[in-house]
Amino acid sequence: MNNVVSKWLMQRIAAVLLLPLLIWFLFNYDDLMTFSYLDAINFFDNKVNTAFLSLIFILAFFHMRIGMGEIFEDYIHNAAIKKAASAFILLISIIIPLVAITAMIILSL
Repeated sequence: MNNVVSKWLMQRIAAVLLLPLLIWFLFNYDDLMTFSYLDAINFFDNKVNTAFLSLIFILAFFHMRIGMGEIFEDYIHNAAIKKAASAFILLISIIIPLVAITAMIILSL
């Protein structure tokens, strides 16, 4: 399969997987904002909540990485800047979900 087609397909798959997770998040986020600290800890004690939020972080940043990569391909013509920007986005798309998932796991301990 062509590299462009595979990126397009992977971005669409990530978007389709994100949709039900984001709907779940919106229904639970409203309650989460009114929780006390102990209620929030109990929310993260539920392994399903932690797993769904982890999936949201992973898929959202994967989706973002592909989209930003395509923007860089289209609009940045300097190869060095394009490579640096792509590396920066890759780093962000790994570090932020990793830190968020680690924080959720620590909260659930």
